[in-house]
Amino acid sequence: MASIYTRRSFVRSLGLFGCALPLTAFAQHAQPRRVRRIGFLSGAVPSLIKSFDEEMRRLGYLEGENVRIEKRISRPNSSDLISHAAELARMDLELIVAAALPQALEVRKNNPNMPMVIATCPGMVSNGFARSLKRPGGIYTGIDELPPGVTAKRLRLLKTAAPEVSRVALLSTTPGRGGHETQLADAERAAKSLRLTVKPYRATSLSELEAAIAAIGNDRMEGLANFQGAVSLANRQLIVDFAAKNRLPAVYQSAFFTEVGGLMAWAPDQEGQYRMAARYVDKIFRGAKPGDLPVSHPGRYYLSINQSAARVIGLALPPRLIAKADRLLP
Repeated sequence: MASIYTRRSFVRSLGLFGCALPLTAFAQHAQPRRVRRIGFLSGAVPSLIKSFDEEMRRLGYLEGENVRIEKRISRPNSSDLISHAAELARMDLELIVAAALPQALEVRKNNPNMPMVIATCPGMVSNGFARSLKRPGGIYTGIDELPPGVTAKRLRLLKTAAPEVSRVALLSTTPGRGGHETQLADAERAAKSLRLTVKPYRATSLSELEAAIAAIGNDRMEGLANFQGAVSLANRQLIVDFAAKNRLPAVYQSAFFTEVGGLMAWAPDQEGQYRMAARYVDKIFRGAKPGDLPVSHPGRYYLSINQSAARVIGLALPPRLIAKADRLLP
């Protein structure tokens, strides 16, 4: 009897297991795959946006499958940023990737509780996005594009390229707090040792930028150093054309300036910064808190020189400067 009972119990158990198995498999199959939802707020620089997208895909995030990216791309010199930031700030998002300081300031104004990764920010601490670079705290992290000495280095490069220059205009379109002041103080300290006189010209819009470059011309400045700023990047062709017309040796914040005819730039790999922003997003998706992720400085700055721009203004670049160039445009 015992053997019959055992066989019957085994068959009954097997039948119950067989009935449960499809239910278990169905339950596992029915569980929806989580789709992460973030915002992306940027100006219209296609190569930077592409770099972010490519890095997200490399990390395994596929649009429509496991991530949804609400992108808002602002046109240059428009009011798009204000409306785009307000729209994203109201959405149910895990975080927003802000391309630069203007975007980050607008998002925070509309929703102080929205976590952010900021792809480039001159002054993460001074603008209140981090308590310190190593320990940001709070709900923000990203890349601070203004390590100590960058502006001084740009002035030294300008003086090396054009030793006769003695009066340099400092064109600043840096918004927020601290970024402009830090760059100005850095430039003024360097100017003393370089025997330069420097004068700042600040602008926060296209109309102010046009007025600033007109004033630089009227003041007969002999050289130009461009500070960090989204307004100047968006209007780089205007600035580069002005420098060429007035035969001003100039050093810029971004290699994008040399690509449109600017003389030279001492700048980070900005596409690399957007890839870094994607890696921050990945770490947050995996459970890290933004405030626990240290703010980064760009790993390296690169010297780009446009030799055609030098010829246009009649400048003979020293061979030792050309030899230092990481990128030399003909």
